[in-house]
Amino acid sequence: MDVWLSPNFRHDKLEAPTFADLVDVFEDLWLHHIFNPVAALLEMPHGDIAAMLVLSSYYEAIESFCRGTSSKRHSQEFFVAGFCRVFKADHPDIAKAAAAVYEHVRCGLSHEGMITYKVQYSRAARRAFLLTYPKRTDGSLNTEAEVTSIVINPLRTFQGTNTHFSSYVSSLRQHTDAALCEAFEASVKRLWALGQGNLIIGATEASIFGGF
Repeated sequence: MDVWLSPNFRHDKLEAPTFADLVDVFEDLWLHHIFNPVAALLEMPHGDIAAMLVLSSYYEAIESFCRGTSSKRHSQEFFVAGFCRVFKADHPDIAKAAAAVYEHVRCGLSHEGMITYKVQYSRAARRAFLLTYPKRTDGSLNTEAEVTSIVINPLRTFQGTNTHFSSYVSSLRQHTDAALCEAFEASVKRLWALGQGNLIIGATEASIFGGF
């Protein structure tokens, strides 16, 4: 069977891969399976929420690649850390924003299939996201309280995330951070079962393609 690993690379790309081969496949997968579809959704009328649902997969995943370990049973921890990694200079309460995005955007869309009451989507927002807080009796904002609402600008969120992805891939290709490269390699070897033999598909080509 002719197996394609990604839109541009066949299975033999990973038979005896160099580090550059691993980065090639990783980049190709994320560009064509995540970022390009998100860009297409953002061009569609009413596509912003679906775009955020797809894009939300990036933050937990990128933290896993940067650490070199699985996020299994640590989904929120990795998502928050990854979101902070991407938007580290965007907001003073970045960790609180990340936790709110995890609960009300990532989980709200993934688990409930619908937006939650605390989230608004607007391209008019100046930043990728904006948090609102309750007011104290003196009229000042109580930033120690739970977030009242979060305003997401899907277009700016996509732009910031895409910029981070490009920078991450560039760092891997330049090999400027040995620890980052080692963590990446450990992650893709685990995910793609490299060095563990060929993938087994328990069916014949005839049964898959209808020739039976």
